[in-house]
Amino acid sequence: MEEKLERQDENLSMEEIFEQMDVSSARKGSRKEAEVFSIQPDGLMVIMEGKLDGFVPLDQLVNDLNEYSVGDKIEVMVIKTNEEEGRSTVSEKRVHARQALSRVEKAFREGTPIEGRIVSETNAGYNIRLLRTVPAFLPGSESGIRKGENAPEGNLKFKVLRFKRQRNGINVVVSLRAFQDEAIKEYFEKLEVDQITEGTVESIKNFGAFVRLSDNVTALIPASEMSWDPGARISDLLKIGSTVKAKIIGIDESEKKISLSLKQMSEDPWATLEERYPVDSTAAGIVKNITPFGFFVSLEPGVEGLVHISEVFWGNIKKDLKSVVEVGDEVKVNIKEINIEKRTLSLSYREAMGDPWENIGQKYNEGDIVKAKTAKVLPTGVILELEEYVSGFVPVSEVSWNFVDRIEDVVKEGDETEVKILSIDSVNRRMRLSIKQATADPWERVSRELSVGDYISGTVTRLTKSGAIVMVDSYGVEAFLPVSQVSIERVENIEDAVSIGNHNQYKIIRLVYDPDNDTRNMVVSIRQLIKDKEAAETEEVMKDLNGNGMTISSNLGEMIKNQLKEEGENL
Repeated sequence: MEEKLERQDENLSMEEIFEQMDVSSARKGSRKEAEVFSIQPDGLMVIMEGKLDGFVPLDQLVNDLNEYSVGDKIEVMVIKTNEEEGRSTVSEKRVHARQALSRVEKAFREGTPIEGRIVSETNAGYNIRLLRTVPAFLPGSESGIRKGENAPEGNLKFKVLRFKRQRNGINVVVSLRAFQDEAIKEYFEKLEVDQITEGTVESIKNFGAFVRLSDNVTALIPASEMSWDPGARISDLLKIGSTVKAKIIGIDESEKKISLSLKQMSEDPWATLEERYPVDSTAAGIVKNITPFGFFVSLEPGVEGLVHISEVFWGNIKKDLKSVVEVGDEVKVNIKEINIEKRTLSLSYREAMGDPWENIGQKYNEGDIVKAKTAKVLPTGVILELEEYVSGFVPVSEVSWNFVDRIEDVVKEGDETEVKILSIDSVNRRMRLSIKQATADPWERVSRELSVGDYISGTVTRLTKSGAIVMVDSYGVEAFLPVSQVSIERVENIEDAVSIGNHNQYKIIRLVYDPDNDTRNMVVSIRQLIKDKEAAETEEVMKDLNGNGMTISSNLGEMIKNQLKEEGENL
C-alpha cells in the first residue's frame, strides 16, 4: 500500500505540486506584470494593467518585505479573485516556483550545489528557502553549526540530500556541511608545509590571530609566530579585515587545523647577527625595559640585549638607572658577547661612551682650578663631580680656610663650586681636591696687616661650649673668643654673655700663621679690650687732675674705679 502511495506521489504533475505548495485555496491564473504601489505590514499592494487591484501576501513574496520599494516592477500570477472587493490575490512566488523547483531537482540528481538561505531555527535543525522559493529542511547534524553559535546569514551553498514529491507538497532535505567537507578536503590536498598562503584576518586573540583562507577554512597564527620581536603586540601587526600573507608551518588534516607563521616571512635576524654586529663593535638601539639589574636595548626587531648594571657606570658609582636612561631613549652600546644558541646578547653602555679616565691626564693636571658639582656630603669630606664618571674627594681640612664644624653648613649637594686639583691617581680612578685652595689664602693678608694687640671688629656666627666663633670684618677669617675672655666678670655659660649675630670690637691676643704646618688661628678677647679702655681712661683722668695741681684722694680714686667698671660692663 505504501509503495502504491509513493508511486502516486512520484506521478504528481508539476501543477499539482505547485497547488500543494500554496497553503491558500489558490487557483490557476494568468501571469501579469505589476508595479508596487504600497508596502503594507502583511504584504504589497500592486497595480496591474493600470488598476490598483492586486495584493501580494507575505507568504507569496520571493524576497523579504524590506527588500521591496514603491515603484518596483515584479511579475505575479493571479491565484484568487474577490469579485465583491474587486481585488485579486496574486503570487510572485508562483511565477518563480516552476523554474526554481526544476533547478532544485536537477541539483539533487547531479549532486551540484544550490543556493539558499537559513530562514529560521527548529529543535532538530533549520528551515531553509532555496532560490528564495523552495522550502527545505537542514538537519542540525548536516549544518556544521556548533551549538550556541549564530546561524550564518546571507546566501549559502547547499547540497540536496533528498528531493521527494508528496501528496501534500515536496520533501527537500539539504546539507550545508557536505560541500564544506568536500571543499575543505580539496583545499587541504593542495596545501604543503612552507607554502606561502594569503587570507583575511578574522579575529585577534591573546594567543594569536585567526585568518580565513577560504569560505570553509580558517588558520591560526600563534602569538609566538607573529614577529621575531618577542615584545611586539599582535594588534600593532595585524588589523581585523586586513589581508595578510603567511607561511604554512603545520597541517593537521584530521583535525582540520592549519598553523601559519608571519615572522618566517622574513629571515631570522639571529642567523646573521654575528656578521652584522661583530663583538667589540658599537651599535645604536632603543631602551625597551629597565630593571634593578640593568636595562634591555633593542638593536632591531627581534634582537634585544642586556646592559648589566656593571656595564653602565665607570668606577664604583651607584645611581638609579632611570636617572641615566628612560624607556624609548636611543643609546649607543658596545657588543660584548653573542650567544646564538641561547639568543642572548651582552651589551656595554659605558664602553660605548668611552672611559673618561683613559686619557685623564690630557684633560686635567695637578694644580688646575676647575668647576665641579657637589655629588655627596660626608662627615669626612665632600665628593665632587668634575664630569660624568669623573669625581674627586675634598677632605674636611680642605673645605674652608676657616674651622668647619658641620660640612653641610659650608657646602650642599647640587652646589657648583671651584676646586683645585691636588693629586690625580688614574690607576685607582681617584682625585684629591681642595675647595679652599681654589681661592687665595686670606690668612696671608691677615699675617701682613694684623698683629697681636690689634683691635678688630666682627660678628658672632656660632657658639661652642668653650666660647664663640667670630667672623672678622673685611678679612673673611674666623677668630675664637674663649668664654674666659668674654667679660671682666666670671662667665660660666657663653650663652649668658653673647648671642649669635652680636657685632663687637675685640682685641687680638693670639695670632698664628704657619702655612707649612697648615696652622692658622686667631684668638680674640673682649675682656682685654675692656681692661685696655679702663687703663686709658684712668690715665686720661690722672692727666687732667695733675694738670690742675690737685692731689687725688683715695675717695676720688675709688670713684674713678667704679665709673670705669660701669662703663666696662656696658661694652
